[in-house]
Formats: sequence, C-alpha cells, structure tokens
Amino acid sequence: MEQLIVDADGKVTIPSEVIQKRGLPPGDDLALVESDEGLLIYHGGVDSKTMAWWNSLTEEEQRKAQEEARRYEAMSEQERDAIWNEGAESIE
Repeated sequence: MEQLIVDADGKVTIPSEVIQKRGLPPGDDLALVESDEGLLIYHGGVDSKTMAWWNSLTEEEQRKAQEEARRYEAMSEQERDAIWNEGAESIE
C-alpha cells in the first residue's frame, strides 16, 4: 500500500514506482470512487455499465464487494494465479 499526500492545491502525487509498475502515462484515465472505508482509485476509469451496476447494488452488497476486492488485492501473485487457474483445463 502506498501513502499519498494531498498538497495545498488538492493534488495527489502517485509514487513513481506505482506509475512504472502500472504503466500510467501522463493523461491516463483514473476513477476515484468514494466508499464507507475511504477512497478507491481505479486505473482506466469506470465505464458507464460498471457504474450503473455498482449503483444498483445495495449498501450491504457494495460493502461485501469492497471487502472481497481488498482480500484479493492483499493476495500474492501466486495466490491470485491459483484462483484464476482453479478448474482450468489445459489445451495440450
């Protein structure tokens, strides 16, 4: 997790390590979503269909989705790969 600081103009600087890791070129689209727990930033923005889906959820469903996203984000790459590959069949 990276710490961000808001300057006097209300701007936030994303650490260069995150910019390089995520491949964020200048002018890239990010979405800021407010939640009960704080602020979430999404790379690539949030499209209208996703936003409509999110807004259709109850507060409880949104809370559960946020908890699940935080658990997933805290996993190692190997743990994420295991989830994605669960039940996958080889084409070989």
